[in-house]
Parts: sequence; C-alpha cells; structure tokens
Amino acid sequence: MVDAREILLDLERGRCAAIGACDVGALQHLLADDYVHVHMSGKIDDRERHLRVVKDSPRKPIPGETLVRVYGDLAVITGHLHNHMPGPDNVVNKAYCQRIAAKRGDHWRFVSVQLTPLAV
Repeated sequence: MVDAREILLDLERGRCAAIGACDVGALQHLLADDYVHVHMSGKIDDRERHLRVVKDSPRKPIPGETLVRVYGDLAVITGHLHNHMPGPDNVVNKAYCQRIAAKRGDHWRFVSVQLTPLAV
C-alpha cells in the first residue's frame, strides 16, 4: 500500500512542475474546484484566477524540506518555498508555504495554499 505522505509529496512536486512550466492544464487537475490561493502580498485568488496568474506570470517554485501531516482525508503540508522569477534581476522570493489538501473519493487535491514572506 502506498503511503499517503508519498502521494502528497508527489502532488506537491506536480504542482511545482506545472507552475514552473506554466501548464495550467496539468495544474487544474491538482486543485479542487473551491481552491483558494493566498499570495505573499496577501492577495487572495480563487482557482480560476490563480490559473490565469500562473499562465501569465512565469516562475519556478523550488520547495525546501517539506513536512506532511495527514489527518484522515485532510493533509497539511508545510515548508520553505523559493519562487525563482525570470528576468534580468533573477529575483528569488523566499516564503514559508502552507498547503492544505483534501482527499475526495480516491484523489487528493489542493484546497488551499498560503505563502508567507520570510524575513530577510
């Protein structure tokens, strides 16, 4: 039997890969219909708005060490995340990221992601 933690780590790797490739088709399958995304700025997006942001704002998210805690059909995934922003300045936005995933039927999907900027 596959450990739920491994499934959730794969889900997070898939989320980061889809964002890095601006692949909203792949990303939409990883996000619940009622998904909420809280940006480092405090801006809040629903699923559709977040997919548009990913399409229009290239970035490469690189997760650091990640802690996965599973509570039945709910999981809390936390850890550092660096968003590498393309451009002449090579900006890296460093954040602490909290992701919430829910299992509905046989599939895990993200229901919320919140990024908090790290103090420099």
